[in-house]
Amino acid sequence: METAPLSILVLDSDPRSLNFFATYLSKRGFAVTLSTSIKEGYITALRDHPDVVIFDANNGDMPALEFIKRLRNDRRTASTIQIALSSKVNDTELGSFLAAGCNEYLAKAPETIAKLMEIFAAHQGIPTQNTSPRQGGLLIVFLSAKGGTGTSSLCANLAHVAARTHPNLDVCVMDMVLPLGSIASTVGYDGEFGLVQASAEAPEAVDGDYLRRHISPLENWGFRLVAGASNPETANSVDATRIPTLIRAARQAFDVTFVDLGRSLSRISLPIILEADVVAIIIATDLATVSLSKTVWDYLQAKELDTQRAYPILNRAVGLEGLSKSDAERILGLQIQSTIPYMMGNFTLANNQHLPVTQRFPNDTAAMMLEQISNQLLEIAHQGRK
Repeated sequence: METAPLSILVLDSDPRSLNFFATYLSKRGFAVTLSTSIKEGYITALRDHPDVVIFDANNGDMPALEFIKRLRNDRRTASTIQIALSSKVNDTELGSFLAAGCNEYLAKAPETIAKLMEIFAAHQGIPTQNTSPRQGGLLIVFLSAKGGTGTSSLCANLAHVAARTHPNLDVCVMDMVLPLGSIASTVGYDGEFGLVQASAEAPEAVDGDYLRRHISPLENWGFRLVAGASNPETANSVDATRIPTLIRAARQAFDVTFVDLGRSLSRISLPIILEADVVAIIIATDLATVSLSKTVWDYLQAKELDTQRAYPILNRAVGLEGLSKSDAERILGLQIQSTIPYMMGNFTLANNQHLPVTQRFPNDTAAMMLEQISNQLLEIAHQGRK
């Protein structure tokens, strides 16, 4: 059966860019629609429901962030792949765009067209909804809407508690935060194997046996680690389309896999999130993070993430000031399952010494809370399989 061509709407105020996209994409069999106005493009998107919208982040007749949210919140375009192009990458803009529901944020560069072709291929091959039953080992995903929320530290510490309190479980942690992973530095891992090396392998070579051969349980922590990229240059070599293969291999090899996605929300991370048994959403206490978390949660709900699999954690360990739990719940529209209490500098000290919090400060209230959260995550994951 012949597949219909991918429909792509391109919005750019520069006629030269539009002409380039029209010629390049049309020759490769895509159905292309063009507009120099983001306002007109918005109307076109609601009418035609394109598979993909590519837009200039600096197009001035409608704020890009408003455009992203409008498309994502309308049922006619909720599943449309949104790709922002910018002449200069801005980290703040990148974070706000992804949190609002934009799938990709790319710099305008000669290599961008190749990246776009990868995205189109991945979109045609990756399901947008999790309709198949979850199989293999348990998958627990950690994510946040904003950097600096302590997501990686919590992922590592909760995985440690799971490995320590359930010695019968083989636990793996995968650091998929790009461009820089931080779990290796937290746990004191200085080995060579990690995400960069694994993603460079041929897909058929990466299975459960491959991962078990390359990673062993870490002393003090008890879990196996697929470390993230150690610098931006090596991160650029990661083939993101290989990540689903790594996830499948981990679930084949280990009883529980903890995945740290950081603030990543893209065409690659979304299927992993929807496939997860539990999604731990880490929230700091400042208003900006809670508001962005609300946007991310609304987006995940639109993608049919079951509320029962969401596990929001308010991480007060990163700062005493900020919103109360009840205020954060009111903004988020979702019950916060647990709160990490303020630890002064103890959390940072444990990280700097490459030690789990429960080992370095076993009598701290936060250590007891980590044990409770870890058990709850495993319980929710198991219940979802029944």
